[in-house]
Amino acid sequence: MSSTSSNDAQVIELLKHISDYISRYFSMFIFLIGTIGNTLNVFILSQRSLRQIPCIFFFFASSIASLISIDFGLITRVLSGWAVDPTYTIGWFCKVRTFIVFSSRAMVFWFFVLATIDRWLSSSVQIHHRQLSTLKNARRATAVVILITMIVYGELLYCYDANLIDAPFKCYAKTHACQLLADMTFVCFTTIVPILIMFIFGLLTISNIRQSQRRILQMTSIAINPTISATNHEFQQRSKKNEQHLLLMVFVQVFVLAILTLPQAIQRLYAAFIGSYNSQLQATIDMFVYNFVLLLTYLASATPFYIYTLTGGTLFRKASLEFMQSIYRAIRRRC
Repeated sequence: MSSTSSNDAQVIELLKHISDYISRYFSMFIFLIGTIGNTLNVFILSQRSLRQIPCIFFFFASSIASLISIDFGLITRVLSGWAVDPTYTIGWFCKVRTFIVFSSRAMVFWFFVLATIDRWLSSSVQIHHRQLSTLKNARRATAVVILITMIVYGELLYCYDANLIDAPFKCYAKTHACQLLADMTFVCFTTIVPILIMFIFGLLTISNIRQSQRRILQMTSIAINPTISATNHEFQQRSKKNEQHLLLMVFVQVFVLAILTLPQAIQRLYAAFIGSYNSQLQATIDMFVYNFVLLLTYLASATPFYIYTLTGGTLFRKASLEFMQSIYRAIRRRC
């Protein structure tokens, strides 16, 4: 019995040591690449060649939300690795930080939902659907998402508090009911529902593309003036490439979001309905898993710039080059 207790104590100490190490260094790594990447995204996606595209506007909004989520969430995570975290002792800071992190993370998902819907609209063969894909509608939809998300997560300003003793963290939900509500809101509103909607509209977009391809094949069989045909063909090819790159950017980002955030949703469901702390070892294991999958959600918010660089083609790289050239010109003027 004493041998088992001794082994448990060693495992507990090891897991706590690894958890502290991850909180310090993995959090810092995500913070650096996320802050740099999303800051670059904000500047690049606001370039003249991109800022009038509705889908790009959603990428721009999601980059701002990701930047807020990472900076507010991970600075305290890094500090907690050295047992220095103001959210543990300052009540209002705990509440505000939790509200901002949860709501901004949800906004990232819903902005990509809007981007997926925009791809469906713009790829539709029906003209009245394509006419809905405008920058004005994109701004309206973004404002609605921000408002709804803040309302949904407003309960965290009441539910969370600092200086809690019988809780996994000192900044945590005050009651079991509050924690269950926060977990289910995250699982449903932030993760499962947005992913399902993105999956559905992704399939609908693929269906639209196939319909468009069939129509193009039918139209090419009709004789047209060769000069006009060549001009239109060149323009259509350029537009088609841009649309393909935008679609690829959306799909890859949605896939990465799903892969990196579903583990936390599963862990919160397990903790809410199945998990029980029968021993200190079990509690330590659950906390270790929670800390790790939580950082995966931050990693999801840190990846957009690198995904866009790999999948954005000439559309994103041209805007990146314009941004670099504008910086170079600004430096030369000052020198």
